[in-house]
Amino acid sequence: MLQQNISQSQQQLLSVDQRQSLQILAYTNQELDQFLTEEYMQNPLLECKRDRQSEIIDSLDSHYETASSYKDHYIRYEDEDSDRRGDIRAREPSSLRQQLKSQLAIGNYTRQEWKLIDYMIDCLDDKGFFTCSCSEIASDFGCSREMVEKCLRDLKALEPAGIFSKDISECLLRQLQARGEKDEVLFRIISDFIPDLLQGNLSAITRSLGITTARCRSCIRKIGELNPRPIMNTESDRTEYVVPDILIEREHGRWRVTLNDGWMGEYTYNDYYIHMMQTAADPELREYFRAKLERARLIVTSIERRRATIIQIVEAVLDCQSDFFLNGGRLVPMTMDSLALQLNISTSTVSRAIKNKYIQYRRPLLLRSLFSNAASENTDASADNVRRRISELIGEEDRAHPLSDDKIAKLLKTEGLSVSRRTVAKYRQQLGIPDSRLRAYL
Repeated sequence: MLQQNISQSQQQLLSVDQRQSLQILAYTNQELDQFLTEEYMQNPLLECKRDRQSEIIDSLDSHYETASSYKDHYIRYEDEDSDRRGDIRAREPSSLRQQLKSQLAIGNYTRQEWKLIDYMIDCLDDKGFFTCSCSEIASDFGCSREMVEKCLRDLKALEPAGIFSKDISECLLRQLQARGEKDEVLFRIISDFIPDLLQGNLSAITRSLGITTARCRSCIRKIGELNPRPIMNTESDRTEYVVPDILIEREHGRWRVTLNDGWMGEYTYNDYYIHMMQTAADPELREYFRAKLERARLIVTSIERRRATIIQIVEAVLDCQSDFFLNGGRLVPMTMDSLALQLNISTSTVSRAIKNKYIQYRRPLLLRSLFSNAASENTDASADNVRRRISELIGEEDRAHPLSDDKIAKLLKTEGLSVSRRTVAKYRQQLGIPDSRLRAYL
């Protein structure tokens, strides 16, 4: 027999503003910087004392003038020892040549065309631009213009997108095409208004294209995401560094906690547009500015709330783990639940505030690594004890022969702590300790 029952219950639903505030709390500094840059480009009521727009323009401007071509040096040394041709380069070009030629089908080119391709690769400037004319190359190399045009057409189709472009405009346009971008306004700005863009003359762009300043800013942000130097895309295997989100200092026996966010700039409200909103006769325009101002206030308020919440949580963590930071002692069992209860905030707030964030006192540490799992607080094989022993073993190792993650796992096993090599690597990274190969050079 079917029955219908009616019951009442209370359920808290987060508003859009609350969800946005929680999302901002969870951002790392780098993620927050990207979010704020996008908001600034789209919201005229949001003002930043660090001029983001000028930074993007300056970045393009610094790459606008192309350097001299290697072709100038190639001809000079034509009759000399060919090994001399590499002397002027700080970077061995063979890796670039190999990367480009590996994308071409061997059977599609004659022996002479392969030599021409080598020559044209050597004619690239240090940004990846090809500034020589086809007639000039044909004359210097002793071949037909049609052969040069064919090879250049194929070379321009290679990765990274933008390689072999004649200038920065062509380079950026080809990157947009590779992304499948369809925004005609964006294409027009790059094709026809790069000089105005580099001079910061946005009013000329907005008037000519009939677009708003916010629309122009949005296009500038997209342009800033492109690479004005195609060769930079080929430079991989760079060393990556952890940028701490929170900085800790010890002053006069007390902890001092600051967020490492000064480089982002201070965000406030644009007084000019606030005045325009107050004096505008058009109700639709007033409503537009009112909505943008409300959005700007939400963001600024959320940033301040994020800063205060993170500092409050880190200060509480430091009070609990002082012996660990000052004397290298063992971590005190501490869960997110216990800290939330102590600070009278929700556990989810603590979780968001510490998500993916690094703190730095003497070395960078993942903030999450200072917390215990409730189920393993009282077990000898807890994650905290394993991390502590890993730190101790590495601290006692022979610097000339650092311990590998596999060796550390075996040593822990002899102590009754059975963990895999992969787990050792994870905990070592959480502690901010490089692998054995890098430690050998420290």
